[in-house]
Amino acid sequence: MSRRDVVALAPEMGGNGDDRGRRGRYARGKSPPTASTSTRKWEAALAVAGVVLASVACARFGYSIGDRLYDLVSDSRAQRASKMIDAAGLSGERRLTAEKMELDMERYPHARCLDGTPGAYYVNLATSKMSRRDAKDVKGDASALGEDERGSEGYATARTWVIMLQGGGECVAAPGCAERAGTARGSSELLPDEIVYDRGIQAVASDDVGKSLPFSNANMVTVAYCSGDLYMGRAQEADATGMWHSGSYIVEAVLQELIRAYGMTDADVILLAGRSAGGIGLVAQVDAWADLIRERLPAEAKSSVKIVGAPFAGYHFFHNETTFIDKSADAKEKAGVTRRGDDALNYIPWDEDSFKRYVEYWRAQESLPEACVMTHSGEEWRCIVAAHSFKTIRTPLFFSQALTDSVVMRLHDNFGGDLTKRKQLKFAVKWSKTMRRVLAPVLKHPSAGLFAAQCYMHTDFDDVSIDGVSHHTALAEWVFHEKTVRLVDACDGVSCNPTCKSFKFSNPLDGGGNSAVEDDRDEEEELASQKKKSLVATRRTESRRASAASAAASAAASAAASAAADIGSRAVDAATARRDARRDARRLDRITARRTAARARHDTPHAAADATPART
Repeated sequence: MSRRDVVALAPEMGGNGDDRGRRGRYARGKSPPTASTSTRKWEAALAVAGVVLASVACARFGYSIGDRLYDLVSDSRAQRASKMIDAAGLSGERRLTAEKMELDMERYPHARCLDGTPGAYYVNLATSKMSRRDAKDVKGDASALGEDERGSEGYATARTWVIMLQGGGECVAAPGCAERAGTARGSSELLPDEIVYDRGIQAVASDDVGKSLPFSNANMVTVAYCSGDLYMGRAQEADATGMWHSGSYIVEAVLQELIRAYGMTDADVILLAGRSAGGIGLVAQVDAWADLIRERLPAEAKSSVKIVGAPFAGYHFFHNETTFIDKSADAKEKAGVTRRGDDALNYIPWDEDSFKRYVEYWRAQESLPEACVMTHSGEEWRCIVAAHSFKTIRTPLFFSQALTDSVVMRLHDNFGGDLTKRKQLKFAVKWSKTMRRVLAPVLKHPSAGLFAAQCYMHTDFDDVSIDGVSHHTALAEWVFHEKTVRLVDACDGVSCNPTCKSFKFSNPLDGGGNSAVEDDRDEEEELASQKKKSLVATRRTESRRASAASAAASAAASAAASAAADIGSRAVDAATARRDARRDARRLDRITARRTAARARHDTPHAAADATPART
């Protein structure tokens, strides 16, 4: 029974078809027709037989059928399943778009975006002329497939799944995450209701000449990036500021949904891909996610399915020595603020000390690759970047890297991006050499693939070629034909590959472009500008210091005057108190003396009378 057949049964099970209409007619006052006794006996017999057959069927096929019917028996579940299938495009011809689907919070309570809204994803299913049973019968035999199912040059089929993790930077502290939560990068409520599959390896349309692209026949899935944690967070509750860091849970929930509700159980190739931030999270967790998929596949598919990873701009290293620092006073001041982690900084540090904090802030410790963690006891946080974890990863990986990554350099190295300036150009060339050096282990790995273009770009490899081989073809050959693919541009410079489309220029460091006189003039102008900025900064600093000193002196004088006044006031109060005390004492003495004199005058006549002898 196909998934479409199961869904079609749902309205009948829910009782919202003809039976409901009949009940409605009877409820309006018309009695149902009366059946004869014999008819009722036959109906009873048939009912008993139906129960017996149903019991046998449940005993024989209960696990496979019952699991589906459980989710589809209610009207609400049936409507949700129908919506999922329609949004994915299974009910008709292949669509170029896919609608947003939000995860069920009852089923996946921890799979949340930054603001606590449910994680989201998009699914665009491939169209196939075969039923699922036909697909299983010809598994592993591409020649048995029709042209539409086999795909261009024997690449992707309707049983291929390309699951892409979106990119979009990261937030590493509460203020930045709170701001991000109010955007589509932090809330599923703000995500687009629909996305178009017309770019990259997920383009589902044909090329300009009508030829299918290597992956265009595959099922396409996009995991929306709304957690800001490189998909590494495993928080089970919001932090003190109300933010959720649960990107890893979102990916796990989507993978389970694809198996449970979209038919990924019959997949023969699953390509887990990720762009930028998605690529970083993918490298760290690809083994865990591959294990999760296999655990939930049918027994016959566990060992036969091929699961590989394809990170785009996902091979990262610690930028301890690559940060661009200008010599001007303003730049020095900004760099100093940067190292203190000020929130006003316009780039995110990518050094070792910073990553220690990021892993803890995102609650990402349990997302680090286990094999790498075992070899980095006490420094487990190092395993978040591919430069330290790659050698321990079991799942085959194909890295797509720009040797001069325009976004990483700007976002994590304080790079201004003005390649017409000599110093910035030198920095970019040096950065490219560092990237080549850290990619060396990939070239030596027996199963890894690499496409490293000398382009000033980030993740857009459409139409980019090395030695005449396009990126998408190189990846497809590695995935489907297991070819050894290690393509690295040999030219020197920042963007010397002729197929690079994001930046074109002649490199003055290679002897082309501006003349030596123009170079000197540019450098002199730059130095003059830096001196002017330095002088202005110095004057501003001196002015601020003078103002601060004057303010401090004024504050001290004011404090001294206030203290003196307070002391004087206290002295006056004390003197007044003493004077009043003396005055009161003198007044009391006078009153006492008067009372004593009055008592004496009163007592004298009586005393004289007492002294006169009595007459006889």
